[in-house]
Amino acid sequence: MIHNHRILYLLIIMLSVPFLVGCTTAPPPPPLDTSAADSRAIEAASAQWVDAFNQGDTAALAALYTEEAKLLPPNSQMIVGREGIQAFFQGSFDAGEAKVQLTVIELSVSGDIAHVVGKYTFTLQPEDGEAISDNGKYVEIWKRENGTWIMDKDIWNSSVPRPTAEKEEEEEL
Repeated sequence: MIHNHRILYLLIIMLSVPFLVGCTTAPPPPPLDTSAADSRAIEAASAQWVDAFNQGDTAALAALYTEEAKLLPPNSQMIVGREGIQAFFQGSFDAGEAKVQLTVIELSVSGDIAHVVGKYTFTLQPEDGEAISDNGKYVEIWKRENGTWIMDKDIWNSSVPRPTAEKEEEEEL
């Protein structure tokens, strides 16, 4: 009789294994495609952004952002939407001729979202006065909309140290 129980237990275990294996969770899906083609498309769109900026073409700049994009400039309120973004850049160009260079440090694509981390150099040459230079870092969030990569979030800040109180007093004199 003991012998029959062993066979019964063995039979129960053998029949349970397929059921238990079938109840395990599925393996996670493979990582989303981060193809070189997506990276190249974002780099090309970024080059278009630099060209539009350096030409002072605010309409072309704004067109490279999503309809509800957010621009987060330093020392300023958040700007939402293409119209506001175009007006912001127009204000910069009204102050003088502006030029920018971008250097991508990191570009990562995950499905229809990508982020870019980089460094920038910027020069503004007013019609009357000395050129103003800045350098810093930036983060961009890109979205793929209808097969095209377009910027959705744009934030940057300066790496130039703020002037000290002593330096500000000297400049006022």
